[in-house]
Amino acid sequence: MSRRLQQGLSLIELMVALLLSGLLLLGLVEIFSASRASYQMAQGLARTQESSRFAIDALQRDARMSGHFGCVSDQAHFYAGNGMFGELFLSNRSNYASIPSAREALRFDYSVRGYEARNTGPADTLNLTAGPTNGAAGDWVPALPDALFNALNPAPIRGSDVLVLRVLSPESAEVTGFTTGNPATIRVNPAETQWGSLTRAVATPGLFGIADCRSVVLFQASAVADVTGAKVLTVRTTGVNQIAFDGSDTFASGQARLYRADSYLYYLGFKLVGADKIPSLYRARFDAAPGTDTIVPTIEEIVEGVENMQLLFAQDMITDPTQPPTGVIDAVRTASSLLPASDSSGGWQRVGGMQVGLLIRSIDGASAQPRTAVTRSLGTQLTLPDDQRYRTVYETNIALRNRLYGN
Repeated sequence: MSRRLQQGLSLIELMVALLLSGLLLLGLVEIFSASRASYQMAQGLARTQESSRFAIDALQRDARMSGHFGCVSDQAHFYAGNGMFGELFLSNRSNYASIPSAREALRFDYSVRGYEARNTGPADTLNLTAGPTNGAAGDWVPALPDALFNALNPAPIRGSDVLVLRVLSPESAEVTGFTTGNPATIRVNPAETQWGSLTRAVATPGLFGIADCRSVVLFQASAVADVTGAKVLTVRTTGVNQIAFDGSDTFASGQARLYRADSYLYYLGFKLVGADKIPSLYRARFDAAPGTDTIVPTIEEIVEGVENMQLLFAQDMITDPTQPPTGVIDAVRTASSLLPASDSSGGWQRVGGMQVGLLIRSIDGASAQPRTAVTRSLGTQLTLPDDQRYRTVYETNIALRNRLYGN
């Protein structure tokens, strides 16, 4: 009987082995690709959730302070009558528009004010497929004042709303002495828990407010000095002050406190990373150093990946500034449709809440497929680009607790 030794694989066997190996390799590639896409999607989702928390927390923290002007709210000061809410930035104490246009950031009679991006109302459609582009001052309603718009770097993105907040800081220091005139002097308890608290967020603040339960006055310090165990602020009609503390500026002994006067502007801008435009939420803080006549913004990036911001404002049913508010919100409006149209100052003083809609995107690609469902932010329909980034809209309601009358 003859025996035949094994000489190797036949061509057919080799082809079958290669086919099976190819099928196995293709399966491994598919598994890896699916795992990678799943990982990218999870990373994109986690990143947008993290960004939304940072952005909403920052907005809520500052917006909830809206209306805080010492012992009582700005509305209480306004409703008490002339002289109860004073700004030395004015040339005419009873005319809040008498602040020079270059110092629009000091309009503290507007504790909260919004600027609506044109054609982005709840019934409009906004196309975001072209990517973020810089806007012009007229792209908002009302138009962004030049003093605010020109100070922003990076520039604000077209199609996103802008929010301005002006409040007295939550930190304060006890006023132990006060004189009127030109110059006026304000003596402040210098203890670390008092004066030191005013300088933690801003090393050398220049804008302040002095307030008790009856009156509040906003001003710029001409100088801040250490004098015999106290901080003494000198206030002259120089710098951004146009008038002096007069005889109507009296404060109750033991009740008056000194606050930092904070002026914020929230907006969206973008930065270039290579050829990619990365949109971000920014906050500009406006201040004027003691004795100077220039309003300088400090602009900080809050969180990146915020692609669009929509704002709506909840307004009290009584918008007449000569009548007390009721605490009953009867409408939610855009900044451009706030009532009364002829008296926007009075209208903004009766805003008791806000709705915020943020479109957040992942920074890197997340293997996301184009959405078939319509994406909306506070009613505004958004047309999204097909760049495989993960996107989602986060909405929140913010109660302006200093404006919640009757609740």
